[in-house]
Amino acid sequence: MAYARLLTNPEATYKNYFRNIYATYGMAKDNNIHNLSKKIKSGYVPEQSFKVYVPKPNGLNRMYTLMGVEDQIVYQAYANKLADQMQVDSIKRRYKKTVFGNLYAGKKSDFFFQRWEDSYKAFTKAIIKAYKNGNEYIASFDLTACYDSINHNLLEDILRKFHFAEACIKQLITLLEKWCSPSSDHLIGVGIPQGPQASGIIAESVLSEYDSFVESLQKSYDFKYFRYVDDIKILAKDEETVKWILFLLDKKSKELGLFPQASKVSVHKIINIDDEVKRISKPLFEDEIEEELKPDVASKSIREMLRANSTDITTVKRYLQYVAPNSNNNKLVFKILEQHPETITSFVYYVRRYPRKLPSTIVEFIKKCILDKTKQYQAGILLQVATFNMTSNAVKELGNIADSLLRKDSKKQFIFDLLFKEQLYLLLILSGKFTVITYVKKIKREENWWIRQQLLSDLIVCDAPEEITKKLVSISLISEHTDETLGAAMQVVVEPTKYIIPPRNNISSPAQEALKQAGIIKRGKYSNSQINKYLEMITGEKWSFRWKKYLGNEHDNVERFIFAATSYWRTDLTAFVNLWDTIDDRMLSVITATHTELGGYTLGKIGGIKDSTKMHEHVPLYHKMAMDIHDMRLHSFLSHSKVQATGEYTGPIPYKYKGTIQRLIIDGMRELEGFW
Repeated sequence: MAYARLLTNPEATYKNYFRNIYATYGMAKDNNIHNLSKKIKSGYVPEQSFKVYVPKPNGLNRMYTLMGVEDQIVYQAYANKLADQMQVDSIKRRYKKTVFGNLYAGKKSDFFFQRWEDSYKAFTKAIIKAYKNGNEYIASFDLTACYDSINHNLLEDILRKFHFAEACIKQLITLLEKWCSPSSDHLIGVGIPQGPQASGIIAESVLSEYDSFVESLQKSYDFKYFRYVDDIKILAKDEETVKWILFLLDKKSKELGLFPQASKVSVHKIINIDDEVKRISKPLFEDEIEEELKPDVASKSIREMLRANSTDITTVKRYLQYVAPNSNNNKLVFKILEQHPETITSFVYYVRRYPRKLPSTIVEFIKKCILDKTKQYQAGILLQVATFNMTSNAVKELGNIADSLLRKDSKKQFIFDLLFKEQLYLLLILSGKFTVITYVKKIKREENWWIRQQLLSDLIVCDAPEEITKKLVSISLISEHTDETLGAAMQVVVEPTKYIIPPRNNISSPAQEALKQAGIIKRGKYSNSQINKYLEMITGEKWSFRWKKYLGNEHDNVERFIFAATSYWRTDLTAFVNLWDTIDDRMLSVITATHTELGGYTLGKIGGIKDSTKMHEHVPLYHKMAMDIHDMRLHSFLSHSKVQATGEYTGPIPYKYKGTIQRLIIDGMRELEGFW
């Protein structure tokens, strides 16, 4: 359940750091979870964790903690248990009445939390209702670095309230100390990791102390209290009551070791209730606005909001996803980002959608971010989407800058953002600055396992020298860090003949399990074709087809690709569609070679059979599956920036299509089974 809830976490920012690792770990999920359970019982030793600094509206940073995949599973398992223990009436009855954030979805749900959009709408409606009932005075405050400030001694006491066993408490606190401390030499005893959704329920267990305290106060005072995580609203009919409750909550905060942000605390009479709440449910466009007019309406609306100095950044972000990427709008998005650095992810989406090579204005903006030591996070995520859409001259120029920065960093250690540093390495390779010797020397010296595994993932999709990729795979396969070996194992699964496999005992257990399942290292009892088993994982149906007999020499390739697809099916539908299109391509080359009545076929030209009357006559369902999935691939941003036929921007494959894709595969493969 813990592993499943990592995959269903709707917060993409954190998941994007680990998607390929989740997929590889899932190739042998049952064996890996079994082995992990053994580790926990015998005494679990966590991986080294790393920090990422994400910009906040005030110019400071929110610190994300990147943890190894098994650490994340262990942490989520503790969170699952705590969430179950917290399902007592005194807490459940607060849901969507006084407490609205991080609401547990329930013991049987694959999702950990209820939909935040529904919870936030309920939060705003509750505030509006309280105001309409005569509570015209309000105090708003949130806590300074709430997650970073949670005291471990206090947390121990709270866990006991929820009936955690002492051994369980001790182990969780020990893990938190290691995950949250800046180094193994100094255990600071405060904080929980930001980023993993598991921290949400840990925070709720502490913040529930506020809720209990407020309920005791409401027996003596007439006021309303609403909390969305650490964002607290107090409403009353008179200013004196609001101030007194605010005073008492501040006192309670200090008892808990938490502190309200003084600059954000305000007590005032409500003039316009819409100014007090963010209305995420408000539609952006009128119903009659045609789709092609929305980009212009969005640009105009953002300009009006900027002129009015609107603080509704949520609406600005929502409009920004419709703004057409072109030279006229570049200045607008630069201005938004300059005034509101927290909109960087929206700007990244704007850059991703650019329909041609990036213009010099955007390249220059990225260059400024690279040269500004305080904007490493911005530079990293921009390079990740922009590098492959730059001219060769721009890549060379940025490669020279990357070379200079990395040389300086070897002496001063001023580069701290993981993705930024990884992207600088990538620029060195793409601009031809690295030889194999210098590459191996630098990478071996690099202490961060996440950088190496992410670099390997990026190198596979770009035109990098093969000898560099091979060397990194050989280094990573024998790493002491599980996630790094998993990243290398995925590449071996996709192209097993390309790499030399080291002795099995030198590879981490999870990576070994993936390679065993793929048949690359000794399989034991899995000597027969595994395609039926993998198809069952995707379709939920039993299969008994003799794949080795009919696929012949192509069997191992198809088996390997379907095996990789099982992991993407759970973690990344866009990647799954792209990989399944490759599977169809491979299979069609075999089918048409043995069944001439289907017509000819050229490997790599799957679109060429779109109008094939012979395919439609003999295998209409299989033909439909192949063509529909191929068409989906053409609409994904992993293939093109625009749909060639319509000119529309591409994007990720929506999760709602998963059922449709599954039905296509079931119908198509069943028909193929009978035809063969």
